[in-house]
Amino acid sequence: MAVTWRSKWRWHTGYSADSVEWCPLEPYRHVLVCGTYQLEKNDEGRDGVDQPKQKRLGRIYLFSIDENTTHLSPTQELDTAGVLDQKWCYHAIQDYPVLAVVTSEGIVQLYRLMEENGTLSLRLWIENTIGEDMLALSVDWSSNKSLAQEPNLVVSDSSGSVTVFRIGDGCLQKIGHWTAHSFEAWIVAFNYWNTYLFYSGGDDCLFKSYDVRIPEAIVTNRCHEAGVTSIRSHTEVEHQLLTGSYDEKVRLWDVRQLKRCISETEVNGGVWRLKWHPFDKCVILAACMYGGFRILRVEEKASVISEYLEHESIAYGADWKFDQKLSLIATCSFYDCSMHISEINM
Repeated sequence: MAVTWRSKWRWHTGYSADSVEWCPLEPYRHVLVCGTYQLEKNDEGRDGVDQPKQKRLGRIYLFSIDENTTHLSPTQELDTAGVLDQKWCYHAIQDYPVLAVVTSEGIVQLYRLMEENGTLSLRLWIENTIGEDMLALSVDWSSNKSLAQEPNLVVSDSSGSVTVFRIGDGCLQKIGHWTAHSFEAWIVAFNYWNTYLFYSGGDDCLFKSYDVRIPEAIVTNRCHEAGVTSIRSHTEVEHQLLTGSYDEKVRLWDVRQLKRCISETEVNGGVWRLKWHPFDKCVILAACMYGGFRILRVEEKASVISEYLEHESIAYGADWKFDQKLSLIATCSFYDCSMHISEINM
């Protein structure tokens, strides 16, 4: 398959960029958010004086990008704690698109996308904390496959734990907590076909499966050769799941048999994010840290069909625009504080 990957726009994000997410809901599929994270610099040279704890600063940028866009400029900037992950709910909740954000202060926040006088903006709706002195690292919705007005959220954190929340009565209610990993729990994800099930991956190289009704993991897999950093269920192909790892491999799984993967593919970089194409069920976008970005195609196994190496730092954030006419990808990288919008022709 011939693939061309052409950069259309580049934008400097100010703080280090680690997350980009396109809104999946009509008529807001032109909406993109970019999340950033950066340690606040303390004064140096004050020997003998206790220094204040370094703050982790963050900012969320809201963009509107469509066929009339000629240059990138955010329509809104929200100052927050450091943003570690963001995910849009695939269905409106109480008639609003909702964005989940997890931060360096251990907080999960839900923002509503509002439109007033033709202007779009994010408004904080509800929030909750997962604990003191920990970073909330990743988040996922239970409802990406099926509609739920009170969906669940799962959040992982730097203590190695995962927490499940339910949206109800205008608040986030904790319904379960699991001590999952010996080190950071880098990633969590729901099984979109069976929302009792979810998965976690940690810096201890373990990949685990859970049932929200059971207090311990139901499957523990030890096949990854380094920390497990990305997990993604498929909304169109039942039982299909992806994992990514610092070991620079993308693994394809059948969730009915988690003892061993279907295939593993070398991508020449630690895999931080994996995204299935919204309309082509066999295509994957991967952010591969020091290896740039890759597009893979799944036939009998996953194989790399294209790469994008124009970022100058760690490739962290990547997402497809939900558009069948114009195939756009947003990517972002960390220390060079850069977000790119590229056009893909497959």
